[in-house]
Amino acid sequence: MKLKYVVIILVLVLGAISCKDKTMHPEVSHINVELSVVPIYQEIHGMDTMKVEEEIKPILEKHPAFMQAYAHKIVKLGDPALPDFSKRLYDFVTYPANKDIFTKSKEVFPDFNDFEQELEEGFKHYKYYFPEATIPEIYLMISGFSQSIAVDSLWLGVSVEKYLGQDCEFYEWLDIYQYLRIGMVKEKMAPDVLRAIALTNYPNHPKVEDLINNMVYQGKMRYFVHRMFPDIKDTLLFDYTAEQMLWCNNHEPDMWASLVEWKHLFKEDRMMIQKYTGDAPFTSNFGNNSAPRAGEFIGYKIVESYMKKNEEVTLKQLMQETDGRKILAASNYRP
Repeated sequence: MKLKYVVIILVLVLGAISCKDKTMHPEVSHINVELSVVPIYQEIHGMDTMKVEEEIKPILEKHPAFMQAYAHKIVKLGDPALPDFSKRLYDFVTYPANKDIFTKSKEVFPDFNDFEQELEEGFKHYKYYFPEATIPEIYLMISGFSQSIAVDSLWLGVSVEKYLGQDCEFYEWLDIYQYLRIGMVKEKMAPDVLRAIALTNYPNHPKVEDLINNMVYQGKMRYFVHRMFPDIKDTLLFDYTAEQMLWCNNHEPDMWASLVEWKHLFKEDRMMIQKYTGDAPFTSNFGNNSAPRAGEFIGYKIVESYMKKNEEVTLKQLMQETDGRKILAASNYRP
């Protein structure tokens, strides 16, 4: 009897594997990714503050491009070559809030093993679809809450203080709304890295600035992340709670019917576009119990339908297509 159970379990497992969508789950195990993750904030904020001028020199020499941008544009400390740079850096490192962030980061990130594994998997898919692409060096930084991701041609900076967990006390002190905290978890770091690359390489420049073009563009960005991380949870992909995800899935046909009936899809109204795709506690046109950014969710579903109906279209071609109306027409989207 035990043998039968083993055989049945094996058949079920093999069946589950074979049922995986090969479009979403390509074979990427053979792809080699040279990944470099530099937790540079540990070097900067771990310096002996009595020897800042001495200890910052090897960091500047080892990471000149990143440190120039970090000092100038991200934390606004000025040119590292200026005589007073060490004093400015000392003030930044010893600022009480930044010291608290550094301490908290040690608790949340005892290591970055999971992040590196997730990132490697994401970049394997990235190289599968975009073999000519260059993998940037990843710098983990403390930016004083100035930004989550900074992107350059050769490097990408990730602010660890934006991923300390949605219940982090700092976010409470800063009055960051609960609906914005949903994505401020360490599991979101790797998906956000790939999404930032997509947003940088494929900026939103539609011929017509209407609702459908913005919905489809935002949907493309989420779809891109899904292709990089095929097994990502829907809630993590959309920055939704389980209840919000359920609401969207249950109300998809009604939302689409309303958009068509109200003739909103081709409206060029910035306020209306923001209501459907912007961050908020809910999508106001669909009521206070709705999920936020519901237009983005519908945009993703349109893109998903488009790719299923047009199997010859590559992910790169999808990302290069800037006509949301064309994607809608060819999607045969019928929720």
